Amino acid sequence: TTGNLIAKGIPVILYARQSEEVKASFENNSFVNAIQGDYKDIIPLKEGLKGHTRLFLLIADVYNMIPLKKTIAAWVYDAASIGVKHYESEQAIYHLPNCGAFVALRPDRFMSNIFLYDGLQSSNDIIFDTVDADKLQGRVSPNDIGAVATVALSEDIEKHGDLVYEHISDVATSTQRAAYLSRILVREIKYKQINSLEKYEIFMNIAHFNHPFAYCLSTALVSYDVRNPTITDVIHVLLRRKPETLEKYLEDNKHLFK
Repeated sequence: TTGNLIAKGIPVILYARQSEEVKASFENNSFVNAIQGDYKDIIPLKEGLKGHTRLFLLIADVYNMIPLKKTIAAWVYDAASIGVKHYESEQAIYHLPNCGAFVALRPDRFMSNIFLYDGLQSSNDIIFDTVDADKLQGRVSPNDIGAVATVALSEDIEKHGDLVYEHISDVATSTQRAAYLSRILVREIKYKQINSLEKYEIFMNIAHFNHPFAYCLSTALVSYDVRNPTITDVIHVLLRRKPETLEKYLEDNKHLFK
């Protein structure tokens, strides 16, 4: 998203733990500035928000997401800016007094998660999940959702208003995912269906996730119908191109597999 914005000549300020490293990663581009801080102390961000018209709010801390988003969003509107956990975070922002425009991006599974979750077993030439081998699953390309965010951050605020952009870039079965990886990594990768407990134990013992995170990733959401995932139209409409496919995303990032 940052790369897309500065390519359009739009100045960006990033909130980061290591501000100098962030600026260096963008070759000290004059359009990029950084505020140093973290989730434990977000006060430095408060002053940095003043005078800005738009905020791309992405919180990686699942457990503190709601209070963090609500606090930061409140600061945004106080500074006269225009403009399950994710749902509650959205509601907290929607219910703020004098709330400005709020565009919500609602992605399906991130393609990049494959490097974390499938990568746990790919060294043994096996990928795993609890679903049937031929069950379709929707996934979103981080490149696609970053491009959508760029559009919302760079076009007229009134155009996007309070829209919600649901996002699936591609759908594929676990069998197809294994086939893509087999071709890209030039070795046979097989899919293994496991049960929820086995998946939970892998996340707890190998990935060292905590219980709530491992549980949510391992168990079925009975109230959420994922039987018919469908590629959404947001990329085609906003960017005038087709979404990035899972196969292309894996091909471009194969260096991330060990």
